[in-house]
Amino acid sequence: MPILETARFALPLLAAGQAQKELFHNEALILVDFLLNPVVESIVSDPQSLNPQAGQSWLVGADPEAEWSGYEDHIAGWSANGWIFIKPFDFLEISISASGVTAVYRGSWQIPQVVVDPMGGQVVDIEARNAIDSVLQILRERGFFAAGS
Repeated sequence: MPILETARFALPLLAAGQAQKELFHNEALILVDFLLNPVVESIVSDPQSLNPQAGQSWLVGADPEAEWSGYEDHIAGWSANGWIFIKPFDFLEISISASGVTAVYRGSWQIPQVVVDPMGGQVVDIEARNAIDSVLQILRERGFFAAGS
């Protein structure tokens, strides 16, 4: 029997003569909707504390509870039919709304750390420091680093 899902995102494929194709088609569209520009609200392990709205998603944290049990590191999206889980793959990028950073999956989610601006030192090169500050600001705006001071 052929595999009836896509290789990268496991989107359901239709089979010849399949009954209720609209269910599989709609599931595929919901997954695509979450993956086109993936943005999660935050990292959460317990979905019971949430009041999700259709289209919102979260990154499942360590030791997930309740209906998220067994889905650590997945993207959990809320749809009209309940939770849908997206298994990450290497180099998948998501934006985390709460912190304003971009995380990349490389076996686990790589969350940017805070990088502080340079300060102090015995010799201060103002022009070099201004250039470094400018580069850090651009990288923070693009979500590569968490905001620091």
